[in-house]
Amino acid sequence: MANYLLAEACHENQKASTAHLITLLDQVADQFPDHDAIISLHQDNLRWTFAQLQEKSIQLAARLSAKGVGHESGIVTLMYNQAQWALLFWASARLGCQFVPLDPRVLDRDARDVLFLLDQLEPAAIFVSTEAMASRIDQITIDQGQRPIVQCVVSDGEETTISAGWTTLSTIMSEPLLDIPALPEPGSPDDTLLILFTSGTTALPKGCPHTSISIGAQGLGFMQELNLVPSSNLCQHLPNFHVFNIAFTLAFWLAGATVIFPSFSFNPQSTLQLIRSYQRVTAPCVPAMIHALLNCVSPQHSSGVSFEVLLGGAPVTLDVVKRCRELGATRVMVGYGMTEGIPFVNTSLDDTSLDLAKRDVSVGKVFYGGRARICAEGSRVPIHKDEIGEVHLGGLPVFGGYMGLSNGSSYHEDGVNWIATGDQGYMDGEGFVYILGRYKDLIIRGGENISPLKIEQCLGEVNGIKDVYVVGTPDAVAGEVPVAVMRKDPSGQLPVKKALQVKALNELGPLFAPARILDLQDDLGKDNYPTTTSGKIQKTVLREWVTEHLNQVTVDNPISSDDLTAELTTLWSGVTGLEPRDIDHDASIRTFADSMMQIQFCHLISQKLQLVITQTDLIKFNTIRKQAQLLNERKNVNDSHCRDSVHALPAQLDMERAEKVASSKLDAIGLGWHDVEEVVPVADCVKRTYYGYRPNSWNTRMSWIANSSLTVADVQAALHTWLQRHPLLRSTPVTYDAEQDLYLVMHPSEDWMRLQVIDGGIVEDINSVETYKLNDPDYDYIDGKGPLFRATIVRVENPSVVGIVMHLHHLTFDAHILLRWFQDLKDLLNRKDQLLNFHPYRDYIADYQGNRAGPAAQKAVDFHVHSIRGVSSATDALWPRQIAPHWLKGDNQGWVHSDKTPGHPSERPLLDGDKSVGTRGITRAVHVPKIPELQHKFAITPPIIARCACALINVRMTGAKEAIFGLVESGRTWPSADDSHPDNKGIDILEIDGPTINQCLSRTTITPEETAFQLLSRMSKDQDDIVSHIYAPMDEICRKLDEADSKSFLDIIFRQSLNWRMGGYKEHASDPIKVIENISRSDFGLFWLPGMMEGDLLRLTVKYDDAQLRAKDVYNIMTEYLCAVAWLSDPENVDKPVSECEFQGRDIVDLDREGPARYRR
Repeated sequence: MANYLLAEACHENQKASTAHLITLLDQVADQFPDHDAIISLHQDNLRWTFAQLQEKSIQLAARLSAKGVGHESGIVTLMYNQAQWALLFWASARLGCQFVPLDPRVLDRDARDVLFLLDQLEPAAIFVSTEAMASRIDQITIDQGQRPIVQCVVSDGEETTISAGWTTLSTIMSEPLLDIPALPEPGSPDDTLLILFTSGTTALPKGCPHTSISIGAQGLGFMQELNLVPSSNLCQHLPNFHVFNIAFTLAFWLAGATVIFPSFSFNPQSTLQLIRSYQRVTAPCVPAMIHALLNCVSPQHSSGVSFEVLLGGAPVTLDVVKRCRELGATRVMVGYGMTEGIPFVNTSLDDTSLDLAKRDVSVGKVFYGGRARICAEGSRVPIHKDEIGEVHLGGLPVFGGYMGLSNGSSYHEDGVNWIATGDQGYMDGEGFVYILGRYKDLIIRGGENISPLKIEQCLGEVNGIKDVYVVGTPDAVAGEVPVAVMRKDPSGQLPVKKALQVKALNELGPLFAPARILDLQDDLGKDNYPTTTSGKIQKTVLREWVTEHLNQVTVDNPISSDDLTAELTTLWSGVTGLEPRDIDHDASIRTFADSMMQIQFCHLISQKLQLVITQTDLIKFNTIRKQAQLLNERKNVNDSHCRDSVHALPAQLDMERAEKVASSKLDAIGLGWHDVEEVVPVADCVKRTYYGYRPNSWNTRMSWIANSSLTVADVQAALHTWLQRHPLLRSTPVTYDAEQDLYLVMHPSEDWMRLQVIDGGIVEDINSVETYKLNDPDYDYIDGKGPLFRATIVRVENPSVVGIVMHLHHLTFDAHILLRWFQDLKDLLNRKDQLLNFHPYRDYIADYQGNRAGPAAQKAVDFHVHSIRGVSSATDALWPRQIAPHWLKGDNQGWVHSDKTPGHPSERPLLDGDKSVGTRGITRAVHVPKIPELQHKFAITPPIIARCACALINVRMTGAKEAIFGLVESGRTWPSADDSHPDNKGIDILEIDGPTINQCLSRTTITPEETAFQLLSRMSKDQDDIVSHIYAPMDEICRKLDEADSKSFLDIIFRQSLNWRMGGYKEHASDPIKVIENISRSDFGLFWLPGMMEGDLLRLTVKYDDAQLRAKDVYNIMTEYLCAVAWLSDPENVDKPVSECEFQGRDIVDLDREGPARYRR
């Protein structure tokens, strides 16, 4: 895990103010009576001091009280930003009324929306800005029986122009009071003071009642964090029905500062005029306002704009921060919250609160009275820092629940108000929180989460687009694909859809490229996007419009089932996100598809067409047209010769000998030969993990937490079913002879299951699950003497959930199948009806063993032998240098020498002592924005760049002329007898229920005068050759090598290996279990794990043996490696000699966070 601390934060001051808000405002008025409280520039510079505002509010409160408006009465406003709004707010608070500011635009919508709000509120008074608003309310409420006591138009129009039943504010204020009523004493701080309504993006708006405590805490929090003083000025151009407006306004008033209205509603020119005319101005803005302000600033006047900006109300990007600074903002801040409460602010956007690796902008830390936690979606249990989950807000600034509704997202815990926001985000090690978007808007394409926001931000930058929104639509191939709907800006240049798609592809990567880009008017026939009463986009409705349109297009333009080229193009489109018409049938697939996409394509061919195409095929048949010709030939052959799959028989095993060698092991665990379900040979490469030099060699330990709805019985039952579905997880190994090891797959009997699923008792908390018997020499390993998998179930007391500690031996799995197994377990826990289909591993291993003497295997063996031969004499090229016995990453308790004599800790001291991190590894990243361009122009993929960089680092470290290191390959190719197409129609190699991994050697001579392109091309060809010769049993390779070369070969692949990360473990909101810890104890000296991540970042994790290397040295080597990656990935360097490669000077992002030391893993 990246961090071991829980993702929760609590401000140090949790003491609520005992004073009512009006008391606090009166104290300010008494302290600063002559200081301006409100200035309304658009009302002829109308200004009231705090003393005047206080006195006027007392007068208005008295007159409203005389009319019957009193404690807990509702006062509704539909007003623009004007001084009278401030007066009404103070008067309402003074009376103990419930102030309800509504969006005036609601009057332009369906009358039922207005009636819904008024029926809920039953206001005693209603105030509007114009007579037109009053007339509209009369139209809407014409059939309503009871009217508010007070109906007032705030503008000072002639009395004769006011509708019957309405009055003006000036009239009310001029009315004589015969009996001056005594105003009530300030009420309880717990009384409802303010009611705000949510935007209601998917339903009708919900009322959010706020008290003096909740809204006051927001004001006090902003006041303290922004260091406001009486000379501060607020440019208040946000709508007054928005929580950010009210919180900021209160913050300035509570500081004795001035609130200035530049215009009725946001007007860029008026805002710019204000911030040019006043000092110490802070302007709260949503991101769209910044763009509007920039559009109005001429170059010659831009230097004259100086102010502070506080962003909020919408996601903030690095681009927006940059534009704020371009505008002249001396300080850029971010606030975060929702109508239900604002407990966050980031008052200084510097490098500590900008996650450059993910291009995320922090919304800061909790302020006065605030709390926050990040939980798995649907849970209230905090996850770990740096893990992505749902943001929960709590504390004094958060309301106590929706008006008249019981909603699960709002809850109370230990006397604290909480709200589950529905926003996805994470908390870093310092407590900064980052928001990634709304959960409900995420698009899951081929298992990958796609943020619509990222695509919207990318396309929204294009001239000629007024606005653009992205939704996910169903797709038979990818599950969901993003579709962008744009609205053209008549004043801009007409955007070309293909250019937009290419922009998203180049800047965000293939996954984020919209499958289609539609025009709101031309394609969907709509003038406006669907919106709620508060003006937010209803993406559910927009998705329905898009789906309906696409269904019609599909009906009108069906693809002929006989046109194989078109079918393949459709499949590639589903995998890459490119439009079918934009895919060149004669271009190399490497110009638009990475290695994971190629694997997915092979998988889809098997699923959709019931044909088989391999990664090796894709090397030779590298265009869609060639692939169509190949598959058409295979389709004809399969149609003519339909038959069941036939697998070569494995090498004959003497079952009597198998029983004999197994007897001692089975006796030791109280079982017998009758408990063995089947015997399966172990593949050559995998069996190397059977023989280690410590009890926990090649162990993986994973800790999980289950959803609170799952019981111990639920987890136990799912684990039992899971183990029955995957035979290798029910196995124990045994040595058959000097050349062969076997899996003994055991019947899932009660006696066997008791060894695999055990009761671990009760633990105190989630942290206790992670540390459960950690490094315990009697527990924390599995060494093959019993099951190769064990699950310990524990009951967690706080919170009350189930924990699982799993131990898995690498003999049973590779990374690909492990991820599939975990998905299968989650599906079982979720009680899904349709489970994943896996193909028996015994069929794969039967062909692996039966065909190892066939021409295909022998050809592959010869290829690798030719590459390896002579390696024993290349000792100068070996790195890292070995300074301690063996290569042992992780806890090395109980280690032994090669002759089995016990090792001593002094022989393998940890070079960094208690601060050793080699097991967890170090993770860093570099921005490589030009990789898509390099791939498109030269068909060079990121894995090739990563391998070349590794080669350059090796020769740099050793000074040798060649780079030698190990490669880990997935090996997901069926082991055929020869080079012809395998006879396994309908079998998907991705679903083989066990490990297919292969290890081989990378040997590359580096010549300084060779250009980057020549090296990349040579490495690409070598990688193709490796994939084409992947079925090469390792034992057969070693037999053809002499003893010295064979020994060196095996040493090198464990000394240093590189494994390109093709996707990784991902969690989703619906997952019933979540990983909280993952410890891999593999016998490697140094292990490179590069891979691409969102935002054109190449991420590198390096894990290593702490007895061989120091963290600072690994850190520095990673800097050089990532700089080399960046240099190689730049198309401008393709013709430069590799001697000019740059190993410094790039911005490298550290993705690790400091956590408790967990050495000796």
